[in-house]
Amino acid sequence: MKLENQDILCIAGVDFEPLWARTQQLVWRMPASNRIIYVETPLSFLSPFKDRSLWYKWSLWRQGLRQIKDNLYLYSPPLLFPFANRWRWVNRLNQRLLARALKKACAAINFHAPILLTYLPNTADMLGQMGEKLLVYDCVDEHSAFQGFNPRLVKAMEIELLRRSDLVLVTAQPLYDDKCRYARGEIRILRNAADVDHFGTAQDQDLPIPEDVRDIPGPVLGFIGRIKEWIDLELIRQVALSRPQWSIIMVGPVEIDADITALEELPNVYFTGSRSKEELPGYLKKFDVCLNPFRAGQLSQAVNPLKFYEYLASGKPIVSTPMPEMEMLDAVVEIGTGRDGFIAAIERGLDDSPAKIQARLNLARQHSWENRVEILCRLMAQHLDQVQNQAG
Repeated sequence: MKLENQDILCIAGVDFEPLWARTQQLVWRMPASNRIIYVETPLSFLSPFKDRSLWYKWSLWRQGLRQIKDNLYLYSPPLLFPFANRWRWVNRLNQRLLARALKKACAAINFHAPILLTYLPNTADMLGQMGEKLLVYDCVDEHSAFQGFNPRLVKAMEIELLRRSDLVLVTAQPLYDDKCRYARGEIRILRNAADVDHFGTAQDQDLPIPEDVRDIPGPVLGFIGRIKEWIDLELIRQVALSRPQWSIIMVGPVEIDADITALEELPNVYFTGSRSKEELPGYLKKFDVCLNPFRAGQLSQAVNPLKFYEYLASGKPIVSTPMPEMEMLDAVVEIGTGRDGFIAAIERGLDDSPAKIQARLNLARQHSWENRVEILCRLMAQHLDQVQNQAG
């Protein structure tokens, strides 16, 4: 069963650029007959005052829909009220304001009766306002564990969303175990994946290594992704101090409030800042080992790291802290606990071979975004057919 000629309103948890995550990868590959509005991350009135670089979001909202593909539009919401993840009444107000703005955007392109695909628990207070004919919740994190959120409120909104969703997708077994208790409709595990061909170019001998890391001495340990509170920077610091002959390259935006000056000042640690998805294979080519250093906690226990699949597609060795989703793949991942265990895992990773590289590349082929999109679209089409038959 195919998904065809549908309008899909995607309430995303991340902006479309610069780092592509699961949401962008999926909507970009959806069949061309379906139109999609990708709703970027809403900001509060306070956000631009805390970070002046965010004022550009105001101008994006004033632009309205931005078409980036024949069937794909981006929409940046207006600034909303702060503390929506702490107080339910604020979230209800924000969701009404957001729904009103989205209705205007939808009307501009005759976009109606959409499939509502959401990544955010607070969408629970928007349900029914967009005239959606199918509700799909794609759960990629344990949202109640994020810093600064009211966990009881976020959990309550998510439970309501789960109970009203026609289809729930989760990226990891621990998320399934938790959410299946509340899901009214079907719930399925749909793990992350990679743009296999793109990241596979890290094996291309002719691919240039970016100038900013080209002359960094090896062995090189590398990380790619958002540097958030769940990344164990203290572990990175301990590794850097214990093995000064190793270089550590951190590729991605730093999005934490903690002071990382001490880490930045280490002579063998390099922060590049954010890089486009097109540049990432060049950085991976420079790496001798790829790092997945998640901090122990509720978030890391429930996540299926997208970066793992991108690392895998590059063919490079992977070293991770203990996580349920990584322990299932210990044949292609070296896992280490604490400083000494993590260092030992890195040393095992550095002892690579052509056979190990090929094993990783072969496994990566089984985890492509094309495969995930096919499954997602088939499930949405099946549930849409069920809903329409019930209505008839």
